[in-house]
Amino acid sequence: MSPPSPNPRAPLAALLSFLFPGLGQAYNGERGLAWLLAVPMLLLVAAIVAILLLSPSRLFGRLFDYRFLIGLIVLDLVLLGWRMIAVVQAHCHRERPTSRSWATWVTAALVTVVLAMHILPAYYAVKAIDTLDSVALGGSHGGQLGDIFPSVAGQPEPSVQPDVTGGERVNILLVGVDYLPSRGTQLTDTMLVVSLDPDGKHSAMISVPRDLYGVPLPGGGTFNEKLNALMVLAGEDPKKYPLGGVGTLKATIGLLLGMRIHYFAAINLLGFKQTVDSIGGVDITVDRTVNDPTYYNEFDQPEPLYIRPGTYHMNGHLALAFVRSRKGVGDSDFTRADRQQQLLETMRAKLTAGNLLLKLPGLLDAVKNTIATDVPSRRLAELAAAVQEADMSQLQRIVLQPPEYMRADPFSSAGYILVPDLRALRAIGEQLLSGRPIETPAPSVGP
Repeated sequence: MSPPSPNPRAPLAALLSFLFPGLGQAYNGERGLAWLLAVPMLLLVAAIVAILLLSPSRLFGRLFDYRFLIGLIVLDLVLLGWRMIAVVQAHCHRERPTSRSWATWVTAALVTVVLAMHILPAYYAVKAIDTLDSVALGGSHGGQLGDIFPSVAGQPEPSVQPDVTGGERVNILLVGVDYLPSRGTQLTDTMLVVSLDPDGKHSAMISVPRDLYGVPLPGGGTFNEKLNALMVLAGEDPKKYPLGGVGTLKATIGLLLGMRIHYFAAINLLGFKQTVDSIGGVDITVDRTVNDPTYYNEFDQPEPLYIRPGTYHMNGHLALAFVRSRKGVGDSDFTRADRQQQLLETMRAKLTAGNLLLKLPGLLDAVKNTIATDVPSRRLAELAAAVQEADMSQLQRIVLQPPEYMRADPFSSAGYILVPDLRALRAIGEQLLSGRPIETPAPSVGP
């Protein structure tokens, strides 16, 4: 007896249930089962649409929440099982599966596609959990960063943490580490405070120069070295600096600016290049020529840099040169700091645009190897949502420089240094805390 001919309606029913659970059952005349399979999916789709329409930033923030990500994995597995049941049952109602039937192989292909569709988001979620574990307080701290700055690891949880969801301002110190293995000491040449006002319009980015000298310390006395050496030296001498490297730098810059620094993040600038590449590059408008014939690239090789004014789509290599170069014609630490702020603002806009799903695995790998923070994992979600929701249309970008905030002394025994004007610097915190935009002070009179 010859085997029965393949029933083309079997893979058609499976295809309908592949498109939406229950459709294949409705096609097969099983209305009760069709509703049973379809209603939960309809409710889930309605909930997702409502979240996307009403609070997309909160959904973005939840992607930084361990519990939410684990819940996503569980939900993904449940949906996988639900769809598999719908597809296979729709086929089996019409025809018993057999390896000799082309109809069975069509349905098997549909089952394979279903598996792939659910493996991908589970893979994203697992990578996100791994990345959060790395960058959050107590994690592996950005891979190489933990080796560069041992003081980053094992630090205590910040004692004061603002209620960001309640609209409290949060201040984060970002330090850039221009790591090269050939350098004996890795200094914090980039220091930038992001003061985020979740409910208002007075957020600010404040670049703190590395050459500040004689800055007051939180325990009394002054740091008679350049500020960019403080974190390393404090981390190496816990008796003299009981707050440790990170804690001492946070407290010192907070004292300098008249505001509490709540959190800290270290960024490996070489890994930053990988981050830019992982999001497909960035569009940057260059307002003035960058001409640095003495520039050395990230591999410590000479590579003269010349960028004319205009708008460029920069890859990681060019973007890194754009924020590292400081010895070009008419350039300085201060013009470099301004470019760094420009690039950070551009990246924030791109990272919160919600169109990076396909680039997510590469981005997660880059962030894992690039950033270390003292932010507890349970706080990451609310901070991410605050960054997404904050009104950045009136973001103030401030580069602290002479003569308004300090006095330059190129002939000191320590070489070129900047002597801080404490009154002008501490007024920054007073103005931010009072909800006013920061006003540039008149230059101080005197030597």
